[in-house]
Order: sequence, then C-alpha cells, then structure tokens
Amino acid sequence: MREAHGSTQLHEGKSRIVITRSVAVSPQRLWETFTDATALAGWIGVLRTDEATGTRTFAMLEGGAESDPEELDVTRCRAPHELEYTTTSKYGGWGMGLVIRPAAGGCELEFHQVLGDADDPRNMGPGWEYYMQRAIAHALGEDPDEVAWDEFYPALADAYAAAPGQP
Repeated sequence: MREAHGSTQLHEGKSRIVITRSVAVSPQRLWETFTDATALAGWIGVLRTDEATGTRTFAMLEGGAESDPEELDVTRCRAPHELEYTTTSKYGGWGMGLVIRPAAGGCELEFHQVLGDADDPRNMGPGWEYYMQRAIAHALGEDPDEVAWDEFYPALADAYAAAPGQP
C-alpha cells in the first residue's frame, strides 16, 4: 500500500494540498520534468504556447486523449527552483506551485494546490500523489504508465481530510 507524502494544510486562510517528495535527480532535471512541453507530455499532458499572443494552454492526457484545454498563467518563476501558476477552465481556476530544493542525493520537491470551496481534498490529494509519482517515474527514466491509480485512491483519501481549522 502507498504511503501519503502530503496533507491538507491551512495557508493564508485557504486550504491547500501540500506534497513533499525526495527525488534522486538533479534540480534541473526535475525542473524540466515540470516545465518542458515534451517532458510534460510524457507523464501528464500537453502544454502549448501561442507564439503570437504568448498565451499558454494545458490539456491533461488520459488514455491518449486530451481533455479540454485550460489557460495557464505563470505568476512566479525562479528557474530551476520555484514555479507558481494558475489554470483557468470552464469549471473555474486553480492556483498551483512547486519548489525544488537541492538535497543530498538529488533534490526535494514540494508541490501545492490551493483548494476551492467545492474541491474535496480527499479526492484531490490522492490524485496529486498519483501525478507526482508519475512525474518522478518520468524524471528517473522509468515508465509513468506503470504507476497504478488504484494504489492511490481511495487508499490515501483519509490522509487528506480537511485542514486543521477547516470544516
């Protein structure tokens, strides 16, 4: 059974999922896993940039099919250590980010997503655990498709109950 690497936390008055992982690759390699369009396509989805407008869109890949694209706006970037961004779709928007710190034997990754009022952390947390494991597999040169969703949900749902102080 998988172990949770994160929790739901209260930050600046909002709940957010925070996942921290140690990864045996360089910070630059992990940065590329999350920011390079070709690398992203290998584990999560398709990033496109309209060269004329600078607009970025992102579409998740599931079973080879693209979901509806979301606008992606980078709000902070300090390569290869910190990235903050928002996505906007017909369903609303999400704020997400990652911090990559050098560590013995590789680096430490901290990923977070700010939750909206309708977001259930018991669903979102295991989902991001799954995608972080896929990202790590890709960064290590392993096959992300070997990562099984059923190992994460519902097994890790209780680890992501509401943040302290939240209903």
